Amino acid sequence: MEKDFIKSATLRECQRGSEEWSNAKGYISKSGLKKIKQSPAHFKDGEEFVETQALIDGRCYHCFVLEPEKFEKEYYIFDDQNAINAIIAKAHSEGKDIQKPRATKEYKEWLSGQEQVASDKIMIDKQEADKMKAMKERLFSHPYAKMLLTNGIAERGILGEVETTAGIIGVKLITDYCKDKKHIVLELKTASDASLDGFTKDAAKYDYHIDAAFYSDMMELYYNDGRPVQFVFIAQEKNKPYAFNLFEASPQFIGQGRYEYEMLLQLYKYCLDNNKWPGYQCFCPNRYGLLELNLPKWAIKSLDYYIY
Repeated sequence: MEKDFIKSATLRECQRGSEEWSNAKGYISKSGLKKIKQSPAHFKDGEEFVETQALIDGRCYHCFVLEPEKFEKEYYIFDDQNAINAIIAKAHSEGKDIQKPRATKEYKEWLSGQEQVASDKIMIDKQEADKMKAMKERLFSHPYAKMLLTNGIAERGILGEVETTAGIIGVKLITDYCKDKKHIVLELKTASDASLDGFTKDAAKYDYHIDAAFYSDMMELYYNDGRPVQFVFIAQEKNKPYAFNLFEASPQFIGQGRYEYEMLLQLYKYCLDNNKWPGYQCFCPNRYGLLELNLPKWAIKSLDYYIY
């Protein structure tokens, strides 16, 4: 890691959801950096975070793969197939045809009973659980992937202060998985396309280079033993055959990510110190905020017409 921007750091483990974590106001995470990249105004006053089903499913799979003991404590798997079959059979005996058995009163009563059994656990149906099991089996059939995903530390929270040329900045991060002895930090991603071309597009679109550089550098500072950190993505498709790929972040990938997160940390520090949170204009090269609008190359074409 280059030392020009970051002079020193005091980083410590901190459990997400703890009082210390909750009280760490002004500490910026990788998601915050990406919001700053959109604009400081989006970070400060943008729409509140909304959990999508994709995020919920991804977190569930993370827990299933990386924290199996926690999964058993926090998730409840229910199988509604027998209940549905019984509802359909009863309807047929009464000369009725049910298109949506899950919309019936009987099913809702059955589901309410399952919710009571689940108590405060998160409910997932057996079909989704079977899919996750098949995905994990595919993943663990690869010896190196299995090595990466076992005997490590999942969901490690890191909190602390980084002394930079711009001043002291509070940072926080949660790593998917760490292999401390090997100095490997890993992120497990579900993807629609885990091929090299497909995941490269996702990496650029979702700023994964910022993730890799920020986490690699912060974990190197946390370990503080002079050894570099290797950052690895495991991307797995959500549909059969649940194919996956292993990707090591290259020096080019890390270098661009480091350049961007350092610039964004500087911008964040300025905004925080001056309580100024500009919009897109902070990325405009002139003080008027006036940008030149050009057509993209694909839109420049001849316009031919024919009169007969």
